[in-house]
Amino acid sequence: MMGEPGNRVGVIGAGIAGLVTAKVLRDDGFDVTVFEKEPAVGGVWIKPRTYPGLRTNNSRYTYAFSDHPYARTADVFPTAEQVREYLASYVARFGLAALVRLSTEVVRVSRRGGGFEITVHSPDGPASLPCDFVAVCAGVFSEPHVPEIESADRFAGMLLHSSEATDPALFAGRRVVVVGAGKSALDCAASAASRAKTCTLVFRKPHWMAPRWLPGRIPGDWLYLTRLTESFFRYHRLNRFERFLHGPGEALTRLFWWFASGQFRLLLRMPAAMVPDERLPAGVENFGIGQEFYDLARGGQVHTRRDEIAGFPGGTEVRLASGECIGADVVIFATGWRQSLPFLTPELQSAVLRDGQFQLYRHILPPTEPRLGFVGYASSTACQLTSEVSAHWLSQRFRGGLTLPAADVMQAEVDRIGAWLRDALPARAQGYYVGPLLAHHIDDLVSDMGLPTRRTSNFVTEYLGPFLPARYRDLAEERRLARSDGMQSRRFYLSVGHATAGLAALTLAHAAGRRRRPSCGGGRRGATD
Repeated sequence: MMGEPGNRVGVIGAGIAGLVTAKVLRDDGFDVTVFEKEPAVGGVWIKPRTYPGLRTNNSRYTYAFSDHPYARTADVFPTAEQVREYLASYVARFGLAALVRLSTEVVRVSRRGGGFEITVHSPDGPASLPCDFVAVCAGVFSEPHVPEIESADRFAGMLLHSSEATDPALFAGRRVVVVGAGKSALDCAASAASRAKTCTLVFRKPHWMAPRWLPGRIPGDWLYLTRLTESFFRYHRLNRFERFLHGPGEALTRLFWWFASGQFRLLLRMPAAMVPDERLPAGVENFGIGQEFYDLARGGQVHTRRDEIAGFPGGTEVRLASGECIGADVVIFATGWRQSLPFLTPELQSAVLRDGQFQLYRHILPPTEPRLGFVGYASSTACQLTSEVSAHWLSQRFRGGLTLPAADVMQAEVDRIGAWLRDALPARAQGYYVGPLLAHHIDDLVSDMGLPTRRTSNFVTEYLGPFLPARYRDLAEERRLARSDGMQSRRFYLSVGHATAGLAALTLAHAAGRRRRPSCGGGRRGATD
């Protein structure tokens, strides 16, 4: 049973977003129950959903919660197993296991009075539970997408989505074809290449990938997860510096992306067939890590075909649009995911989705549903951090401590940002993705909560330092202090303006001192006279 009426929250999903949301809500005094349909916590990182060789795109320094670092024994780029261990340690450290109902699938969320009713199926049978608020943390990787291809039923081999290709034995001694060019496709091809008889990657167009390491064994995300780098992407609102970069200084921005594209190609030693047609930032929505694949492709262990599957002529062959036929025993479709919310009633779905687009203010709140929130629907290059800050924002809203615009004003903002997404990030225009614009999005949330957006002591570390989650480890305490005294916490910050003013003052003082100082020559002349 859930607790007393008034503060009962049902959290749907126990992946990264669900776990941190449960912790934040619980610590804010809510009575929390988490429903997870799988037999383990972890979401996309549970063992049945991870393919061989899977590692994080980010280093352990940025792919973490603000108050819980990885163990020092973890790889700099953790394996799937190490991510599972990390999430298990998070659950144990913060006592979250008691909140989670495993193997419990939410099949329906409907309105009930001023709150909701959640209907679940579990090993104990169906049940319905009332709650006052719902936080949906089911993730955007919920329904595998496999394209419909003519005569697929005639194929005598195996057709799989990448999320099903989790057993290395599937590849042993077989001819493997992987479809796609994103991070999952390159990972699957790299994993298959060491075991398969042959491995071929079929893709319509290549995507930009980032190097895992920079020269000097510096993690790559320490370069691209900074406020300065992020400034070269065009957000839907621009500060003064960004207005210069995307206006009068646009040539500087083009030069930056020309240099970045060239360096990525050089550091990764991209095979010619895998070099994207356009320079960065075009296609940044498909950004990932591809180092291992490129090494294998250069060595001839993975064959590449810039083409697409047109059909299956029968037996164990795949026919490409170019007319070429390739022998295949296993075809793996690394072709992404569909986003669906089948457990919401049609009435609630209409408030959340419109023409396939999420209608979420700040990627969290449906404008007309103040008691229904979504965490994890601002998918980014550091999902733990965006989920954690989103959970604080949602909890503050559920507590009644967040003043927001009227519903029609929020909807107008959702529409405006939707138009920007379709232009800036066309491959992820459904409204659940902020990608590399991590700091901008978090600034919006933190500003809404009345807290400082600058999280270090000076502009050098703020803009050039990696955007580490530890910057936000005191967010809960800052929120508590703001509630108790109504004042925003103040911290020293050395801005560019302060530094410039200080330097100017020192220069003027030095110049004035030189003018007042008597000349040595003049003193000697007086003594001689």
